[in-house]
Amino acid sequence: MPELAEVETVRRTLEKEIIGEVITDVIIRYPKMIESDIDDFKNSIINHKILELKRRGKLLIFMLSDDKCLLSHLRMEGKYFYEPNLNLDNKHVHVIFKLSNGYNLMYQDVRKFGRMWIRDEKDLYETKPVTEIGYDPILDKEYDINAIYKKIKNKKLEIKSSLLDQSIIAGLGNIYVDEVLFSARINPHKESSKISIDEVRRIIDESIRILTMAIKYKGTTIKTFTSSHGVTGEYQRFLQVHTKTICPCCNSKLICDKIKGRTTYYCSKCQGE
Repeated sequence: MPELAEVETVRRTLEKEIIGEVITDVIIRYPKMIESDIDDFKNSIINHKILELKRRGKLLIFMLSDDKCLLSHLRMEGKYFYEPNLNLDNKHVHVIFKLSNGYNLMYQDVRKFGRMWIRDEKDLYETKPVTEIGYDPILDKEYDINAIYKKIKNKKLEIKSSLLDQSIIAGLGNIYVDEVLFSARINPHKESSKISIDEVRRIIDESIRILTMAIKYKGTTIKTFTSSHGVTGEYQRFLQVHTKTICPCCNSKLICDKIKGRTTYYCSKCQGE
């Protein structure tokens, strides 16, 4: 958390507030969060206008004036809050962007896993971290099924773990991988090398369907996800297996175990042993 649907919800919420505003100052309280040179980071942001807010996979991309780009990955628990008052008492707020309308865009991250980069627009899609992001089920209208199939087949992991690799299908995290595999009728323990191309096609189709619906309902609120202004998701009402106990299709008891440390829910009857 947050996954693609939640990051898209954050993007849609924030763009209503910050597009057209100029960043007048930036306060960095945890420098390790900044992957770019600190001075370059500040110079590339201060007095620059926010022109557009994009997303690629789980990555937020702030398009700024003078062809600068601010990249922000929320990782496990990152959140943005758009507030009129500057509250420095919150020890979990690590980066603050002061805006020309007097508001503050504050980045909060309890676990401090989130990261930020500065890139020139001309290099945006040719440098990390963007080059490490694979097929985006929402943004990419076309895809190379054989290329995705090859990436999966070359993995010596369970399919659940392979689908958490953002260089294959971007935006799928623990929750949505469980849901996609259930809908595609594939056991999460199945070896990636034994996945068929038809199964890969089902994975992609279900990723598109489930993520599109999750975005419609503003993501899944489990544990700590929230968007600016406290917008929370409702898609948890439609989850089929994740956090559930009974299979909605066959009424069998769902299995909950660990795959590479990630809690995994599935039906051994509907998805096979």
